[in-house]
Amino acid sequence: MEKIIVSFITPTKERDFRIIGLLESIKKQNYSQEKVEIIIVDGGSIPEVLEVCEKYGAKIYFNEKIRAEGAGMGKDQGIWKANGKYIVIAESDIELVGENWINNMIEPLEKDESLFASVPRLYVYEKDNVVNRYLSYIGVDPFAIFRSIEGQLALGLVEKKDMGNYYKIMLNKEEPFCMGSNGFCFRRDLIKQVGDYVQDVEFIARIAKANLLSFAIPKYAFVFHKNVKNFVEFFHKRIKWAKMYSKIYVYEKKYFVWINKKSTFLLFVCKNLLFFPNIYVAIRMTLRYKDLCWLLHPLMLFLTTFINIIFGLQSKHMLNEFFKRK
Repeated sequence: MEKIIVSFITPTKERDFRIIGLLESIKKQNYSQEKVEIIIVDGGSIPEVLEVCEKYGAKIYFNEKIRAEGAGMGKDQGIWKANGKYIVIAESDIELVGENWINNMIEPLEKDESLFASVPRLYVYEKDNVVNRYLSYIGVDPFAIFRSIEGQLALGLVEKKDMGNYYKIMLNKEEPFCMGSNGFCFRRDLIKQVGDYVQDVEFIARIAKANLLSFAIPKYAFVFHKNVKNFVEFFHKRIKWAKMYSKIYVYEKKYFVWINKKSTFLLFVCKNLLFFPNIYVAIRMTLRYKDLCWLLHPLMLFLTTFINIIFGLQSKHMLNEFFKRK
């Protein structure tokens, strides 16, 4: 297969050097480095981090708007500056697993023009801390498990068609999956079809609205997400995200809707708060994956649901959106 340009877009605001893991994993790829473009859109990293990024050949742009997501923010800026046929949204705290990651990710897209993207799985590192292991199964936000591609795959609730080296999956146009980060690879031309990359889930919703419903899950493409080091960091991150969502990101949602059926959503929330209904799931998944991290499942669902309720009640926009749903 002739090598084509692949652009990695990484928004940064770094105080440490965790991004080195990502950069090294890109440089180790069994892919012509002349065809790999690394674009960093920086919102205020320390100079030493940016110096390291430049040594790895990254193109660095200053993001005066600071934030990573939103119209005209970091990810969006990077995509419009990219030259690649394919875009990879690569957060600074991920690492590509294996030297053939790029090849495995773009192979389905080159074979099947109907696929709008390739989505890698999160790698579960057995020596990782227990909280991050759990999040590597279900995704960064346990509350989103009822819509996230990671959570739905982990629970075995996704219909997929085996295509050899990858699975072909269809979006539900009315309730598209939560996905779009951590190595999400898509055709750059999509940005011209559906508009700015406002926020991960909103971008997916716009794609679904445009009737582009097929995507690939490569069987041999994983990313390791160094999401949290412990429970305290996880707790602080969820509070920060819920606060940002209720005050900023909720206003940028035009097509993505969390609540299509109010009764179903309320049932999900109640089950999470009652705690006990999820104990059965925790035990079943512990036995299935032979990983005790699943025993955190009821607690994590309870906490993230509680956090979202607290900040949701403080947002008039979110309350209006909920009560207007049938």
